[in-house]
Amino acid sequence: MRARLATAFVTSLFLACAGPAAAQDASSGPLIDAVEIVGEEVFDEPSTGFVTFYRTANKLHLNTREQVIRRELLFAPGERLNAERLEQTERNLRSLTFLRDARVEVVDPDADDGEGTGVTVRVRTWDAWSLTPRIDVDRVNDRTIWDVGLTESNLLGLGKSVTVSHRSDLDRTSDRVWYSDPQLAGSRFTLTASAADLSDGGEGFVTLSRPYYSLEDPWAFTVRAGAFSRRDRLFAGGQEIAQLGRRGQLGDVEYGRAVRRRPTSALRLHAAYRLRDDRIGSERRDFGIVEAGIRSVEHRFARLTHVNRFERTEDFNLGAQSWATVGLSAPAFGGGEHRVLTLSTGHARGVGFGPGHFLVADVGLAGRHERDRWVNTVAVARARYLRKHAARHLLIGRAGLAWGHELDPEVQLLLGTESGLRGYPVRQFAGTRSLLLTAEERWFIADDIWQLFSLGAAAFVDSGFVWPEGAGVRLADLRTAVGVGLLIGSNRLLLTGGGVRMDVGYALRPLPGISPWVVSFGSDISF
Repeated sequence: MRARLATAFVTSLFLACAGPAAAQDASSGPLIDAVEIVGEEVFDEPSTGFVTFYRTANKLHLNTREQVIRRELLFAPGERLNAERLEQTERNLRSLTFLRDARVEVVDPDADDGEGTGVTVRVRTWDAWSLTPRIDVDRVNDRTIWDVGLTESNLLGLGKSVTVSHRSDLDRTSDRVWYSDPQLAGSRFTLTASAADLSDGGEGFVTLSRPYYSLEDPWAFTVRAGAFSRRDRLFAGGQEIAQLGRRGQLGDVEYGRAVRRRPTSALRLHAAYRLRDDRIGSERRDFGIVEAGIRSVEHRFARLTHVNRFERTEDFNLGAQSWATVGLSAPAFGGGEHRVLTLSTGHARGVGFGPGHFLVADVGLAGRHERDRWVNTVAVARARYLRKHAARHLLIGRAGLAWGHELDPEVQLLLGTESGLRGYPVRQFAGTRSLLLTAEERWFIADDIWQLFSLGAAAFVDSGFVWPEGAGVRLADLRTAVGVGLLIGSNRLLLTGGGVRMDVGYALRPLPGISPWVVSFGSDISF
């Protein structure tokens, strides 16, 4: 029954969306005569020093194959030059984990309007060392998280990724196998699959998707399926107070269609059919959801280095984005006996004040309505401020407010060292409303030492708290900590989490009987 409903829904969706979306205006730029692909080695070979080491490493590494890069291109010889396509191709290439950087450049910028000789576009990429042992130890006071395994992020130079790992974290131990293929059978479809044996259960997921690669893309598609069983832990006062057995199955079919495409923006419709069969303790949640939504996307990117990943280029979108999605679960759609309405909406926008100086803020609301009341509803408001004082010195400020209403029993808002409030124990504060404020100065001291690692330092102030349901939100409750951090990263080596960070935090309002000093170390604490 559910399979027939899903098939009927997807069929009608494709028929409804079969009409052509408004095309982007053709570019009036010069013609592209040729596209040149230049792939750089992982290591540069110096004229003196450890030349043999770098040369041997480059020979052992299989470079990314040219066809992998060409499949990512949003332009081809014979087409008109389009600046947005070039820039989006560059961003897409930089998002590939096995590349440490990418540049798309016009070799002949003095070409005329296309009546004469065209131009050559050069796509230049830099490989990263893709075979990486996973040896990761995070230490937060008396809590230890460790992870061992092996990752190949560019199998045979084809861009496919395989990971096998054993991990022990704050909740459980797990043995996991993960696979990702961003160009399945040479197409633009992406396949990801994972399976894990957990100390308290197991899980397996598979996803086949065709995402939007640019603002010009007319459609996107995703199919997802999975099953899991585990025990969710609940906390109060930094201590585990209960466990909830949880098992479930899920399935998704999603389709998106662009109804308006412009040079720097797009308006997209979204539809999906979702199945959820969840058991949490003695409670059962059985949903068959038909979902529809709309999303507006604008591109206005700032390109910076030395923000989160040392000399690696990062892209920050300051453009406006708005979205709204409504779903209905009913017996007719394969859901439980009660009708359930789901809602998700939000807006994000950046404001630029100058080069390397901007503010990005977003607000959002998500929840569900059942039996005449709203439950598991969370409203969030967040902002991030960045100002670069110099090429390797910057200030980052973050603010985040989350407000939950009648949350599901397995859902908690948590704050502690591992979740941004450095200086206080792991998961010390739990509740339904949280506020976290952070200011951090970062200094990137040295890049690419011996082409192996980079060094940085940070000084921070964190302030936050979590209030339980029914308690008043008072700024006087905020707990504040100050501290310093050491950053170690590498853009040539694919380190777990992008690098290693060690923080020493000091609680200005220590808890009774608990040391005000908290030392955290590990690659899971992002820069």
